[in-house]
Formats: sequence, structure tokens, C-alpha cells
Amino acid sequence: MRLAILMMCSVVTAGVFAAMFLAIWSSRRKDSHPPSFHQNLASELVWAAIPCLIILAAAIPAAIAIVSY
Repeated sequence: MRLAILMMCSVVTAGVFAAMFLAIWSSRRKDSHPPSFHQNLASELVWAAIPCLIILAAAIPAAIAIVSY
């Protein structure tokens, strides 16, 4: 169980660093135009739902282990 949670945290950490690197790399501009950011509801909902699902995936086994102890 501990190894599964460690692996899940490692995957999340690697994903976050990869997303940050790609966001920084893709937003670099060589010209002087400021970047334009547009709101996208679908991407914001997915961006919020993924951490919630990860927390639930870690909390449910932890709660079961605590209750069964």
C-alpha cells in the first residue's frame, strides 16, 4: 500500500514538473508582443478535477486501512 501511494505521488510530481516545463517553454516569446491568455472552462474543470481524483484515490485506501485497524 505504501509503495502504491509513493508511486502515485512520484507520477504526480513528474507530471507537474513536465507540465510546468512545457508551459514555460511554450510561452517563451522572442518578439515583444505580450502573451494573450484566454479562459477555457473545459480545461479549468479538468485541471481542477484531476487533483481531486488523485486525492480521493489516495484517501479511500487510507480510510479503509484506518477503519480496519
